[in-house]
Amino acid sequence: MPSIKTTRNGRFQLRVENKRLLDEPFYSTFDTHQAAQEYGDRLERLLKQGIVPAGLNDKKVQRNTWSLSHCILEYLKAGGVKHSEEMVLNTLRETLADVFTDDLNYAWCRDWVNTLKRENNLAPSTINHRVGALRRCLDWMTRDHPNILVTNPLLTLKHGFATYTSEDEKYLTEEGQKKKTHVKRNRRLHEDEEERLLALLENRQDELTFVAVALDSAMRMREIYTLTEDQISFPMKTIFLTNTKNGEDRQVPITTPAAKALKKYMTANAALIKKRGSRIFPYWTGGTTVSELDETTAEVSRIFRNVFKEAKLPDFKFHDTRHEAICRLFLRTKMSAELIAKITGHNDPRTLHRYLSLRGSDLAEKTY
Repeated sequence: MPSIKTTRNGRFQLRVENKRLLDEPFYSTFDTHQAAQEYGDRLERLLKQGIVPAGLNDKKVQRNTWSLSHCILEYLKAGGVKHSEEMVLNTLRETLADVFTDDLNYAWCRDWVNTLKRENNLAPSTINHRVGALRRCLDWMTRDHPNILVTNPLLTLKHGFATYTSEDEKYLTEEGQKKKTHVKRNRRLHEDEEERLLALLENRQDELTFVAVALDSAMRMREIYTLTEDQISFPMKTIFLTNTKNGEDRQVPITTPAAKALKKYMTANAALIKKRGSRIFPYWTGGTTVSELDETTAEVSRIFRNVFKEAKLPDFKFHDTRHEAICRLFLRTKMSAELIAKITGHNDPRTLHRYLSLRGSDLAEKTY
């Protein structure tokens, strides 16, 4: 049973004894009683399983502490992290560079979330993404480096931690700001808007084909601009995607309109496609580093932001084409939600249904 005593300087010394596994009692000092208790409990559980954290029996080795930046870097090196999460973690590496594992406890987690809300004024969904990414990193740390981090304090945050409280709202009001709320994105493309958009792009075949594929496939922007000839099989009416956002490969059926648009474009631009190494669209240089892909995403986003503005759709974003395409899959096919999720790449059906924004007129056509 771990024991904790208060030292003369106000810190808390943890003592863990296990005569069967430890050469001598383990001592470590913490800033708070809670941190000492959490570390002691986790260490005790490991010892009961017969697990001795690396270095614990080496008298010359003392308990290490890592910066969160170092933790994140090692986690990313281990691989298996989705690209979107890697981007979030790289942001956290910079903002949390001065935080060390010894600093981590419930109080730090609470204060960090308050900072995200009150100082950064982030939306609840963004806060959830950042906390979730770091939580998974720290979970990995407790499994692979228990001598560095015994428990994951982010697990102690209560449900709904990202929602702005009345205290948060009061603080922001005094600072002349407003609380952020989660706003469900449900922008659809109306028939007249689509006609206006396609008319604008009639002589801009790169963008026209790009939009046609997006609206009929529910593919993400990056999945489209990285398309190469070998990924497209017209006989099988299928696009084969590899290493997608969730880290998995998937197959996307090509609809008749999308196949027609792609065939026409690839025939007219065969020489250019061959010259750029079988890359279908001209935006991507072929680089696969995070920075190169991010630069391409930013450039393609800029292009279509201007396109939508010209088409008098200033509030329409390229990602809204994915919402539209998913709605069309539900409305125009008899496929189940499970099959549609395989096409769109959603592992969680709840995420898929967040993209589903059916109009009353759509539903009216289904009634008797």
